Amino acid sequence: MNRISFYLTRASAIIVIAIVLLVLWGWQQDNLFLKQIMPEMVAMNPMTAIAFLFSSFSFLLSQEKGYKLVVAKSLAILVIIIAVLRLLAVIDLYDLGIDRLLFTNEVQSTLYKGEANYMVAHAAAGFLLVGTSLLLLLSNRIEASQWIALPVNGLGILSVIGYIYHLSSNYLITSFTPMAFHTGICFMLFSMALLLAKSRRGFVAEITNMHAGGKAARLLLPALVIIPVVLGYYVLTGMLRERFSVVVWVSLFVCAVIFMFGVLIWATAYIINKSEIKRLQEKRIAEEQRRQLVEYKFKQSQERYYTLMNSVDGIVWEADALTMEFTFVSKQAERMLGYPVERWINEPNFWAHHIYEEDRTWAVNYCAQSTSEGKSHQFEYRMIAADGRILWLRDIVAVSVEDGKPSKLSGIMVDITEQRQLEKNLQEKELSQQKLITEITILAQEKERNELGLELHDNINQLLSVVKLYLGVAKTEKTFNEEIIERCYLHLEEAMQDIRKLSHSLVAPSLGHNGLTEALEDLVESVQEPNKLSVQLLVDKNYDALQVDKNKELMIYRIVQEQLNNILKYAKATEVTIRLQETDNHLILFIHDNGVGFDVQQQGNGIGLKNINSRVNFYSGKMQLASAPGEGCTLEVSIPN
Repeated sequence: MNRISFYLTRASAIIVIAIVLLVLWGWQQDNLFLKQIMPEMVAMNPMTAIAFLFSSFSFLLSQEKGYKLVVAKSLAILVIIIAVLRLLAVIDLYDLGIDRLLFTNEVQSTLYKGEANYMVAHAAAGFLLVGTSLLLLLSNRIEASQWIALPVNGLGILSVIGYIYHLSSNYLITSFTPMAFHTGICFMLFSMALLLAKSRRGFVAEITNMHAGGKAARLLLPALVIIPVVLGYYVLTGMLRERFSVVVWVSLFVCAVIFMFGVLIWATAYIINKSEIKRLQEKRIAEEQRRQLVEYKFKQSQERYYTLMNSVDGIVWEADALTMEFTFVSKQAERMLGYPVERWINEPNFWAHHIYEEDRTWAVNYCAQSTSEGKSHQFEYRMIAADGRILWLRDIVAVSVEDGKPSKLSGIMVDITEQRQLEKNLQEKELSQQKLITEITILAQEKERNELGLELHDNINQLLSVVKLYLGVAKTEKTFNEEIIERCYLHLEEAMQDIRKLSHSLVAPSLGHNGLTEALEDLVESVQEPNKLSVQLLVDKNYDALQVDKNKELMIYRIVQEQLNNILKYAKATEVTIRLQETDNHLILFIHDNGVGFDVQQQGNGIGLKNINSRVNFYSGKMQLASAPGEGCTLEVSIPN
């Protein structure tokens, strides 16, 4: 409707421009038809045409901005000035001759009943209203503009009806010349343009909107104008021909108006009722569609909910808090335990009856007690599957409370059988590891005892036996034998050194500040010279800043000591490299020798290596052994720091 109003208003303004341009051309060419249509009718004053021209261009620029809007307002003010100057002349206050500025001689010579063709007073009043309405429209005061444009439409209709009835008294005001016919047409067209210019606002919006009232008004407005005009025409014609008295014609006119208004009221009611019925039908259809959409969305939501519940890796369930009977169980129950969902819901004590016998009593009592207290809870128990398997379940239960009493239970049962099995395997592995550590410890202790016994028997005991023999000889001779005494002294000194070496290997070293580095240097020094072995010790220069635990340092020392003993006994090596460094928060111990090597698969499970491995595992470390016959041996240990 707004687009139609836009084109109608533009078309009305353009038609007015075309009419007044033709009138001005008629004055220029002295064309009677263009000026006044017929000889007995009034001609349009040239200044009236100019005022219409200014008004139309002002209206066409009303949607513009900037300087064009200023031009539109200026043209509206010029229209008001023309109207005011003419009205001042009419009341004899000041006559500038505004309506005689153009075609002066022609205007004064074109007479109507002896009067020159000046701008009539009601035309000037119409232009005053038009200019004011334009200024209000340009200032965006729409409703005020519409109310002022409404009388302009009345002036135009009055003039046109007067010409239709051929009664000059309808539009003749005192002794003034009547308004020209095309002036009335232009006022009607222009006032319609002003009324419809911004029809979304103001009282005109009640007619231009798309509601039932607006539709009825648009249909009835033409009848409101045409019917009274036609009835009035026939009544006046009858009165002039004196067919009936004035009373009869007026009565007929009133009856006709009543009848026609009755028809209009019926038509209005019909249109509004029809529109209302259509609106109600559309509303019902919309409500039905909305209801169907809500049902569809609810159904979709339910389907998504059940799909989600059935896809969860666990049995989702709901139950009554008082009876402990299930009201919903997801399909995962059938996949996990093998029982149909219907049995869970239809058999009152299904859950309790299928709990493993050893867990049944305490599990049921625990759940009932927690539910009665309104506390959410979780517990683990075993259930018997349909195929006889025993599954461990973790049941996480939420309790819904209404009016202070438990009303509903909801939860999820998660299969933790594999987790339980892993925990059991881990416990068995830890137990086995502990047994292995104990066994290795005992074997290491036995090994140390054996080595201590052999060392005492084979070395120290023999030396002491020789000393005893020499002393026995010296005692028998009863003379001072310097050679025997010297030999006893040397053997005793050798025995003392062996005892010192043996005790040094058994007693833990003192690891104070820089203790590990010094202890390793002492250990290397003790094995190099007696065994003709070249040992290179490389310790990370930043080792002191690592703040390694003393127990770990002692463990590293024992590993180096054990590996050096293995090298001395079996490797027949001449060079050994020991490197200790820190990499990625791990202590790395590297020991390499150039000895004869061995097959790791066959000889890599000795007590010494097992002892080293048990020490490394105790600190969650890793040990790697690389060796082959003729290629030496490399031991690498990594321990988290």
